[in-house]
Amino acid sequence: MLLFRYSALTFNGHRIHYDRQYVTQVEGYPGLIVHGPLIATLLLDLLRRHRPDAQVRTFRFRAVRPLFDTAAFFVCGCQDDAETVRLWARTEDGELAMDATATLY
Repeated sequence: MLLFRYSALTFNGHRIHYDRQYVTQVEGYPGLIVHGPLIATLLLDLLRRHRPDAQVRTFRFRAVRPLFDTAAFFVCGCQDDAETVRLWARTEDGELAMDATATLY
């Protein structure tokens, strides 16, 4: 349901995010594709939950591989220094799916 709602919220009508039959039978993927911007939003939410006082100055992200709704994935992060936070999403198998950096004020 989250993928469908995020598609509606972002005006993204591509069926790979909400039509399971289409994405598996026509596109040949194992499941619905999780939006890259949704993963980035989840990474920012992780930062917000762990550092509620932080103000983000910049945020950059890069998708490395797709994530599918058929498998768990994890959002992770660590503080590099006083102003830099590294964030990433990984698959169940530990494969990097998204890499991100936030700089703080």
